[in-house]
Formats: sequence, structure tokens, C-alpha cells
Amino acid sequence: KRGRALAQDAYNDLRNRTSVDHVQGPLQSALAAAACHLEDRERVHDAMAAATRLDNPIAYEVEYRVVHPDGSPHWVFVKGRANFENGPAGRRLLSFDGTIADINGRKLAEEAVRESARALADLDRRKDEFLAMLSHELRNPIAPIANALQILRLQKIEDPLQQQAHTILERQVGQLNHLVDDLLDVSRITTGRVQLRQDRIAMGTIVERAIETTHPLLVKRRHELTVSVPLQPIWVHADAARLEQVVVNLLTNAAKYTDEGGHIWLTVQQQGDSAVLKVRDTGIGISPELLPHIFDLFTQGERSLDRSQGGLGIGLCLVQRLVDLHGGTVQVDSVLGQGSEFVVRLPVMLTALPPSLSAPTESSLTSLTSAKCYRVLVVDDNVDAAQSLSMLLKIAGHDVHLAYDGPSALEAALAVRPDVMLLDIGLPGLTGHEVARRIREHATLKNIVLIAMTGYGQEADQQSSRNAGFDYHLVKPADFAQVQRVLAAIGAGTRVTPPERSL
Repeated sequence: KRGRALAQDAYNDLRNRTSVDHVQGPLQSALAAAACHLEDRERVHDAMAAATRLDNPIAYEVEYRVVHPDGSPHWVFVKGRANFENGPAGRRLLSFDGTIADINGRKLAEEAVRESARALADLDRRKDEFLAMLSHELRNPIAPIANALQILRLQKIEDPLQQQAHTILERQVGQLNHLVDDLLDVSRITTGRVQLRQDRIAMGTIVERAIETTHPLLVKRRHELTVSVPLQPIWVHADAARLEQVVVNLLTNAAKYTDEGGHIWLTVQQQGDSAVLKVRDTGIGISPELLPHIFDLFTQGERSLDRSQGGLGIGLCLVQRLVDLHGGTVQVDSVLGQGSEFVVRLPVMLTALPPSLSAPTESSLTSLTSAKCYRVLVVDDNVDAAQSLSMLLKIAGHDVHLAYDGPSALEAALAVRPDVMLLDIGLPGLTGHEVARRIREHATLKNIVLIAMTGYGQEADQQSSRNAGFDYHLVKPADFAQVQRVLAAIGAGTRVTPPERSL
């Protein structure tokens, strides 16, 4: 009854604005037969008012819901036109012609599509959250394993079998860490959270570093690598670490999908205003069905039963996303059974800008002895991670103490009065951030150098650490050489920026 009353009100309002007793066409029966949904009525009224105003009327086209006698809403599309007459008294509304169409099926289909899109977006968000959390959780066991291997490296291992086992462990931990970094990177890039640190860099330098990184894999699979880089440097404005990641992933992909003893070519040249990098192999190639999707996330070629190629199917996706971020393009040409060629094009730097001063590169660690020794408090709820890092610090000559939760960290800080605290963020009892804030508020502790050790390393995470009072933010599994570099900088009264890591 209320719906019909509302419809009658709308009809009477329109009728009072005309000099005739009728509104022509199906619009009249629509208004009389069903009421406009309360949520749509104001919008319909505004559209009708705009269509029937005397000055500059606009076409009446509106979609809205009508309420059927059983209370169910039903979508309709109404299109109409007002007719005016110019008389002695001026311009007046004469009549209104309109048509009505049933669009309920289309609207329901559109809503179903929107609901699917929302579900996919939610699934994608949860996927990114899962990848980030998975990567963080994987780093917790990696850190103590890497520390333990560092300790073993310092021991004199004379047994060839033990030496071989140690080498295998180091190589596989490095591979696991690489996979974790890839998981984090793809999560960051797909959500737009990656930040490039671009500078003037020579393509030859990038290639040299990438070859050094992939050398063990190339040797293992007995591949012949032919490299062609011009003597004249080709300068690009790029994030050196990210661009090296591009080349490493391309070389790794070529090595994995090329049978042992194959041939890989890496060439760099300048073509016009583009730096062109090509990686070609004699591998198994890519099927025509897979080729259009080769840069999609989690896409992988045909695998043997032993999955000897390994990987997660995200390396080439990272290549494309990182190249895109640099304003470049990447293409692939492949014939199944005849190998593949990936071509990366990047804009060259046409202006001669001086290279910025960068931090010295990390050399191989030959000695852990520090020039200056500190009283260090290591805090981590992962007992293996805390103890293995403690062992390394003791070997380096530091006086080391341990705590495994937030409240114990504060008690130990008051008792030990350390020079430096290596503090995990995700602690039970009190988080690392809360511990840091209380340290900074304490008169006798506020000058302690605080180093965050965490699995999270986004800019927002680093900013949170700074806000809490941390001096440094290291991402697990931090190489002990990184820790030493920070400690050396503290002793020299300088500040060093740790290498950027993912999340």
C-alpha cells in the first residue's frame, strides 16, 4: 500500500506540472503499477526534475528498482522526453513520453560479475598476505642455519666428506634464501610496494655481478657461457640490485631449462637510445601454448618427473615487472626443442651525469675478529637464531648476553648495560618496538645502540623501527658480515646503510 501511495504521489507531482490530465506511454502504467524503491526514489525524482525543467532540460534516462506487490525489487530502465509548448503565458510543460524496459536479468548478471571480482580481489589480497607471511616464517629457520654454517666455516674441516657436506649445505641455504626473496619480491611488486633506488650504472657492471652470482649453477650443469659486452660503457638509470636480479633470473632460467653441457649466450649492445640485453640458450624451448603466458605469475614449462629444474614459476614474472618499473620492455622468442631468447630493452642515459659515491662492496669474510669489542645483548624468541648469532659474536671477540622475550630483554638491559642490542621485533610479552621505546625513555639506557633484527623490511617497517628508536634495521637472515659492518661503523662513529632487502 505504501508503495502504491508513493507511486501515486510521483504521478500527481508530474501531473500538476503539466496542463493535461495524462502522461503518455508506458511510463504512466509503470508509475501506477509499482513504486520506485525508497533508496532510488530521490535519484529518480532528480532525473525527472532535470528532464522537465523549462530551461535547458536534459534527456531522461535512469535505471532504478521498482518494488513488486510481493515486495521483491526489480530493475527497470526508463527513457523519456519532455514535450514543451510556447504560449502567451510563456513556455510550459505539455507532456512526457517515455518507454520502460525490463533489465533485471542484466543487472543481476552485472552484480554477479562484481561479486566475482570482489571475491577475486579478496583472494589476491589474501594470497599476497600469505606469501609475505610465508616468507617471513621461512626466514626464521634460515637465519640460525646460516649462522651455524658461518661458524662451521671458521673451523678447520679436514675430512673431504665433511667439506663436501658443508659446501652442499651452504649452496642449498643460498638457494632457499633466494626462493624466499623471490616470494617477497613478487608480493611487493604486485601490490606496488617496491621502491627503486636508481642511480647511474654501467650495464657491464650489472652483467659482471649477475655472472658471478649464477656461476655455481652454470658450473654445476656444465654449461658454456659466451658473454659479449662492448668496451665502451652503456649507462642506464637503474636500481643496480634490481637490474642484477633481472639478469640473474634470465641466466638462471636459461641454465635450468637447458640440458647439461648446453650453450648460453649473453650479449649487451646499444641500439639507438636503448640498451639491449639478450640471453639466448640451446634449451628445451617454450611451447606455443605457453609462450603468451610465460611472464605470468606461477607459470612453468613442462617438467620432468624429478623436477630437476626447480623453482616456483615466479622468476620471469619478476623480470617483466622489474623491467617495466625501469621503463623498459622484455620479449621472448622461442621454438620448442630449439632454445629460447629473451631480449630486454632499457632506456640509456643520454646525459653525462657523474656516478654517485656508493658504499664499498662486501668482500668475502676471511676473519671475524672485530677492531673494537662491545658488550652485546642479543634478544630473539627463536632460541637457535639467538644462540647461533651469539656464538658468532663471541668468536668476533664481543661480550655477549642473551634474552628470549620482551620483559627479559628489559631486565637484561638493566643488569648488563650493553653497548649494543640486537633486537628481534616479534617478541612475546613485549614487542621489539615496545622494548625499544622503553629503552629510549630510560635515563641510563637511552644511549644503547639498537639494531632491529626482523623478517620484515618494507619502508613502512623500517619507518616503524625508526619511530620506536632503533638506529639500524637489518632483515633476517642478515649475513654476519652485515652485522660486523654495522658494528664497525658504530666504532668509527659513522653510519652505514645496510643493503636493501625485501620485506
